[in-house]
Amino acid sequence: MRKNSPILLCLLVLLAACRGGDTYRKIRVELPAYSTLHPEQFEQAIFSGFLVAKEPDGLDLNKEIAEYFGPDFEKKLHFRVTVQRVALESEELFRKPDFWRSLAPGPSRVLYVTGKAELTREMRKSILGKAKSDADDPLAQQRGGVAERTLFSLSLHLYLIRGDSGEVVLDRDFKETKAYTNPKQRADFAFYDLAQRVRTKLFRPILSEERMQERYLLLK
Repeated sequence: MRKNSPILLCLLVLLAACRGGDTYRKIRVELPAYSTLHPEQFEQAIFSGFLVAKEPDGLDLNKEIAEYFGPDFEKKLHFRVTVQRVALESEELFRKPDFWRSLAPGPSRVLYVTGKAELTREMRKSILGKAKSDADDPLAQQRGGVAERTLFSLSLHLYLIRGDSGEVVLDRDFKETKAYTNPKQRADFAFYDLAQRVRTKLFRPILSEERMQERYLLLK
């Protein structure tokens, strides 16, 4: 055993040296955002309505979208914001330039805000788990049961369309979901929570706001 100890010691030192030398390092970098929309080319945003697939009873999703996002287009992008509902018969209209050119008031720098929207509400039940050690504990059995959750999902397919050419300058699809412990959670409150997430994702690239991400730097 004593004859092998120097060899063992050398091996341990070599292993420690290998482990001590990091092969990578985690860093945080700022990534620039990019958007196909150039706000300086427009002066007015018209909320022309959304094709609503589904909405909770008592909630006007078109009205909520215009009232929530309208002030952001006004304050963040410095647009004059108006609401002008258009009869949207099908999704094909979003890709028909002639249709949007016919609505534009002359050569004004207008941007139409439109698309598809859906807000759904779903009740889900989950079984509350118990620790194995408490399986024979009567108190633990009482604590177990079924919990109800209210799940709201907001789907928003947004189109920003030039009024002068009818060209789609921004086409983005958003899907946000949130669960609530309150089985009677109000739909309008849930919409505000989910729309806030959409707002962050929508305006960050438009305003060219940088975002932090973690990256791994390989070390030689």
